[in-house]
Amino acid sequence: MTEEYQQVRDDLDIDIFAPYGKSVTFIKKSHPTYNTRGELESETETSSTQIIVPYNIGFKVQSHQAFGNLNEGEMDAACRYDLDVAIDDVFVLETERFKVKRIERNYLPENVVTIIRLTKEA
Repeated sequence: MTEEYQQVRDDLDIDIFAPYGKSVTFIKKSHPTYNTRGELESETETSSTQIIVPYNIGFKVQSHQAFGNLNEGEMDAACRYDLDVAIDDVFVLETERFKVKRIERNYLPENVVTIIRLTKEA
């Protein structure tokens, strides 16, 4: 990694994640295993505390954003470049559970921030 991208990561930690970040519980789901009949055998979850910066919270029925249409109960969030996040992982903000719907890493040669679309679990 070049020094330039590391500086961008450090700046984001200081200028964005530290003052605006929200401490949330991150629930990482493992890959499920199935038996020969196709029945779920095991699926484990591990949880940790992470810092994310939520934005574009959808209170209206639908709004149009650069990351795609934002429906009610959805939000975008920025998370650190080193967070191993996958579709269907869960973030718990206060008492609300949000499932990862979409993941977008930046277009730079080195990932400096990951943008995720979260949707409220029913």
